[in-house]
Amino acid sequence: MQSTASSFHARAPINIKLIGLGGCGGNLVSTLKLQNDQVDLVVANTDLQDLAGRTTIPTRILLGPQQTAGKGAGGRPDVGAAATVESEPMLAKALSGADLVVIVAGMGGGTGTGAAPVVARLARQLGALTLAFVTMPFQVEKGQRSRIAEQGLASVSKEADAVVVVSNQKILNFVDPRTTLSVALTYSNTILAAAISGVIDQLSLPSLMQLDFSHVRQTLSQAGQTMLGIGSATGSDAAQRAMQLALKCDLLEGNLQKARRVFASIIGGSNLGLIDVHQAIEQIHRVVANEIDLVIGVATSPLASHRDRVRVTLIASEVASFRQSLSSGQANPKASVTHTISSNDLPPFLKLHRRGCL
Repeated sequence: MQSTASSFHARAPINIKLIGLGGCGGNLVSTLKLQNDQVDLVVANTDLQDLAGRTTIPTRILLGPQQTAGKGAGGRPDVGAAATVESEPMLAKALSGADLVVIVAGMGGGTGTGAAPVVARLARQLGALTLAFVTMPFQVEKGQRSRIAEQGLASVSKEADAVVVVSNQKILNFVDPRTTLSVALTYSNTILAAAISGVIDQLSLPSLMQLDFSHVRQTLSQAGQTMLGIGSATGSDAAQRAMQLALKCDLLEGNLQKARRVFASIIGGSNLGLIDVHQAIEQIHRVVANEIDLVIGVATSPLASHRDRVRVTLIASEVASFRQSLSSGQANPKASVTHTISSNDLPPFLKLHRRGCL
């Protein structure tokens, strides 16, 4: 029988603001379930009708009422950006005092694509560590939407400290080919939500390993585009199996051995085993370089539903692209590994197929 963790480290409160931009960002923020009710939730959009439906969000900001009259950006990022600049005073008021600002947006449309770089720049000017979580469209959405998404990603990457990208195309690796588009997009949101909550909950829940926010800031500040790995498991050795899933997650497109900075979050229930956690941490140490800047947080959730489940989130930066390594003949075959998991580790609506991180 494993010993379980019982001593906790006190931590200074961290002011966290989570802002969803456009329809995609607003959808995720409206449905995200965080364990820290002190996180300030904000949604901002150029579409007044969309905002009117976000009744559960305390702060709703109409972007650019003069620019768009509340009728949306028409798929034009330049309009979305101009509308956001118009509303900077309201955004600054909503984001002021934050230690961490988490931005959620979809790339390819007008508002999310145009607003994300402006909000990221504003948040950094206000002194916050700024993380952007964005989705990219399916490959079939070629043409203008794809070009807009790539340009938007490049723009937000210049302004945010770190950008975590979830490609909807990658979601096809995780679901049954017969899966409907709506379910696939739901899974995309599930992955994005898992990544966001992995960061926010780690900085909010009781800590088993002292996690200094200044070190987190140092690790993720000016990190640019990052790699994301997530894993979730239940039962015995759950931390080790969740770490294995995260390290072999299909979302990890780069060579983790070449990462220079990694943020690792391990969150479990009250019976989280110390030996299990130690061995999970050993796994990541065996993969990454010795000189890496590695920040590891271990926290416990008080929720009964999380008693036997462990979640692992990895965010790695300064990573050599797997595709670049492949073209140069230096690819590490372990850098992008498909891992088959038990259907018991999947949410009920995803017990359809074969591969996944969750």
